[in-house]
Order: sequence, then structure tokens, then C-alpha cells
Amino acid sequence: MAEPDSTDTALPIGRGGDVAGGADSLFTEAELGSFDKRNPRYLLNLFSVLSVLSVVAILLFAGYGMYRVFSDEMISAAEHDAVAVAQAIFGQEQKVLSVRDPGGDERIRVTREAFAGLDERMRKYLHPFNMYKIKVFSSDKTIVYSTDRSVIGKVDSDNVRLDRVLQSGAVDSQLQSKDKVADLAGEERFDVDVVETYLPIRAGDAIIGGIEVYIDVSRARKRIATVLASSVSILLLVLVVVFAGLYVPMRRGMLWLEQAQDELRVLATIDNLTGVFNRRYLLDRIHEESARMSREAAARSLPHVPGLLMVDIDHFKRVNDQHGHPVGDAVLREVSSRLKRALRPYDVIGRYGGEEFLVMLPRTAFENAKKVAERMCVAIRATPVLVDGKSVTVTVSIGIAGSDRSGEDMSDAIRRADRGLYKAKNAGRDQVAWT
Repeated sequence: MAEPDSTDTALPIGRGGDVAGGADSLFTEAELGSFDKRNPRYLLNLFSVLSVLSVVAILLFAGYGMYRVFSDEMISAAEHDAVAVAQAIFGQEQKVLSVRDPGGDERIRVTREAFAGLDERMRKYLHPFNMYKIKVFSSDKTIVYSTDRSVIGKVDSDNVRLDRVLQSGAVDSQLQSKDKVADLAGEERFDVDVVETYLPIRAGDAIIGGIEVYIDVSRARKRIATVLASSVSILLLVLVVVFAGLYVPMRRGMLWLEQAQDELRVLATIDNLTGVFNRRYLLDRIHEESARMSREAAARSLPHVPGLLMVDIDHFKRVNDQHGHPVGDAVLREVSSRLKRALRPYDVIGRYGGEEFLVMLPRTAFENAKKVAERMCVAIRATPVLVDGKSVTVTVSIGIAGSDRSGEDMSDAIRRADRGLYKAKNAGRDQVAWT
């Protein structure tokens, strides 16, 4: 048997070493286990994770929403400019862009003689508004004029958007990114963002053609990206401040709950007067330890030999009657402290009754259990207990129960230790006995 040291066997389960519990367990083992499932630190960590996910989700949705608002506003502004410019152009150039057929109906057409002057004027119209291309369509979707001369005379028969404009008369605008375009000067530009707008040309109530205008919004698009980044950064800062403001009181609450749970665990397991396990938790620990030793004995062919000691303070009622209950309480505390110092760190000790203590010595043969019990008697007897200047001589009687029977019911072993205790009492006290 290993030599005992001064390490206390029964420490409170919580982080603190102070005892703040009651004399008996307030909770079942299932209820004790549920404390871990409701761990405040786990809930705080969960709040932190959910906060981060919430911030990310808010930034994504808000960023996307702001992008759509800015983009729609940019498209709307470009469409407004396109309509205004196109109407102004057609008003100025109506005589050049349209002719009347023999039936008196107006239709879109540009004569070859008028083309050079129209082209020069169109470029002047378009340049101030960042418009780099315009197409004018007749009602049969033939391109009668364009700043891109290579497409003049072609029929855009598969243009669904143009079909919709010619049939409904509604304006159709879309934001598009072009890998490469040619500006009014014929120079190629790359990675350009444009708003492509189709609008109808009317002659009274009739739609006689359409105009397609390309407006360069690359600068506005970059501006949107800058504004969006600034807005999201500000929103991120606000969210961090808000969630940090929530985290601080929650962390304080978590620390308070942890302290409360520690106290509840102590209440459930520790006898508040002596600092050792209370009876209910003590018996649970003894049965758990016995079951563990039985499993190990079966798996590793080890002996299952727990030793049980039933310890009782001799004539404790006399101590209370002569010196008062405060002195009796001090004696109980000192006796439990000396008993713990005589044990190994993994031995189990608890308050079994008023002045009775029950000790379990895992894997301890009978002879070694007897030596521990005798050492306990000496430790209690050798030095009187000093309380408020009073010297109180105290002794203990100890009953031993040892077993070499694997899987023995611990309740039977406890009863045998109790019978050994009565035998020690009847034999004169301050001694060790067994049956």
C-alpha cells in the first residue's frame, strides 16, 4: 500500500476550495449531469459564434441590398439620360432621320447625302453624356444609322429586346459589362461597364422605329464599389460595437452563473460543516468506484479488494453536553481534517451520519486497511483538539470491512463495517475491530 500524503481526498467539485453546501445532496446524479449541458461558458461561446455568423450574414445581405439599390439607381439615371438625349436628338434631327412615304406615313430612313453631317452632329450630342454608341432602327429592325458604321444596313432580326420595345413601346435598360468596345473616336476600350437602353421612336401613336444607346457607367460603377465598401465598413463597425456591448454583460452574467453552478455542485456533493462528501454523494461514489474496480478486475484479471472503514467519534454527545455545540462542530471539522490527511488522494471519505464517517480504500487488502485504520486512531488520539482555549481529548472507534469477493454488493460491506464499529465500541472504544 502506498504511503499516505497530506493531500485532501474530498475536494469540492467547483473551482473554489471553499465549502458552501448543505448537509445532504439537493440534486440527483442526472440533475448534476445536466449542469454540463447548460454550461454558461458553452452558451457564451455559442453566442460568440452566432454573433460572428450574424455579422457576416448581415454584411452579405446588406451589402447585396445596397449594391442592388445603387445599381438600380445608376441604371435609372442612365435610362433617364438616354431617353432625354434620344428625344432631343430625334427632335433636332427628325427631318434627317425620317421621311414620308407616298401614302403619307412617316418612316425611319437616312439618305446618303445627309449621313456625313448627321454623323458629325451625333458625335457632338453623345460625347458630353458618356455615350459612345447609338443605333437607329427602322420598324423592320434594319439599322439605318449608327456611330459604328460597320453595322449600318444590317437587320438585327434576333434582338428580343428590340422586339419588345417595337411592340410595347416601353423603354428597356440593362447594365452590362463589355470586354472590349470602340468609343466615338474609334479607339478600343477594355472592361467597360455600360447601360444599354432601347427606346421607341414614335410618330403620333405609331411606333416607327427604335433607338439603342450605350452609356458608359464605368466611373459610376467604380464609385458604387467605393461607396459600398465604405458603407459596409461603417456597418461592420456598428455591428462590432453593438455585439461587443452585448457580449460584455453576457460574459459577466456567464461568470455569475458559473459561480452559482459551482456553488450548486458543492451543495449537491459536499457536507458544509466538515468539507467531505455528504452521505448521498458518498454512497454514489462508493458504488461507482466498486463498479469501476469490478470492470477492471474482469478485463485485466486484477483483484477486486476494496476496504471500507466506518469511523465514529467516541462519546461525542458528551463533548456537546460539556462544551457546547460550537465546540462539537469544531471537533467534527478537526477530526475530518485529520482523517483526510491519513488517506491517499484517490481514497473516498464522507460524513455518513452525525459523528460518523465512512471511508473507501480502493484496491486495499484487509491488512493494509487495518493499518490505515490504526493510523487514524493514533492521529486522532495523539493531539487534543484546541477550541477557544479549550483542550478537548477525542478518540475514534473504527469498524473494518474487507472483501476478496469480486462484485460484492457495497451495501453488504458497509453493514459489515458497521458491525465492526459496534464491536469496537463494545470492546472499550478507541480501537479497530471487524467481523
